Amino acid sequence: MNLNDQTMKAALNRINQLQNEVIEKSKAIDGAEDFVKQKIKLYEEDEKIRAMSKKIHMQEKQITDNFFKS
Repeated sequence: MNLNDQTMKAALNRINQLQNEVIEKSKAIDGAEDFVKQKIKLYEEDEKIRAMSKKIHMQEKQITDNFFKS
């Protein structure tokens, strides 16, 4: 399947349109905005924890490598 730029742009425009429709409909649902805010906050916290975990893992690897070098 070969997609040209025009087809891709049309698809992206339709996706954006559908996303905007979902956003507008969700504003009418009681509690939806608070729910989304809580989910975003959890996602951000999760990303911070993952970054810290990755940093700790890299430090552990470096310490282990240095241990076996000496």
